Amino acid sequence: MENIISITQIITTVVLIISLWITYKEFQRSNRVRKQDMYTKLELSSVELFKLAIEYPELEKIYDTKIDENISGSEKKRFLEYTACLLNLFEIQFKLRLSGDVEPVIFASWMPWLYELCRGMYFRNVWGNLQKHYIPEFRKFINSLMDIINTADELNRERIFYEKASQLMGNDEIIKNWLNG
Repeated sequence: MENIISITQIITTVVLIISLWITYKEFQRSNRVRKQDMYTKLELSSVELFKLAIEYPELEKIYDTKIDENISGSEKKRFLEYTACLLNLFEIQFKLRLSGDVEPVIFASWMPWLYELCRGMYFRNVWGNLQKHYIPEFRKFINSLMDIINTADELNRERIFYEKASQLMGNDEIIKNWLNG
């Protein structure tokens, strides 16, 4: 009788372990699907911004290193809203990267876009007023990168920008080496 109880306990334990393992694997799969879904939605949102830039080519002026003095009030408003949309996507990517929900290489792939935005004179002029709309960690991230844009010499600016972004993201080697291909 004692052997039957022991065998029953062993079988029950094995079944429990197998059930836990299956549950864990299903959780991992579900988590991968969730991350892929978030990534897809962010990429589709960025595609929508690209479509806007195609439809309104003047939006590309936000990346210019010199400000066009002949910008109308409606263009300024459109630039501001477009810039805010870009920043919203960056902030989401930033938060997801910090939480581990976005792969480092995906976040790093957005850094060239962020660099182009930060070096634009238009962004430099509006960031001071826009930053209050973003979480403190993101503001600190952008402000640190803006310090590089404003102080680094032209020849080394981009490399230093990526090094600083890498440092701010926990010494992320992917960001640090992004320009090296």
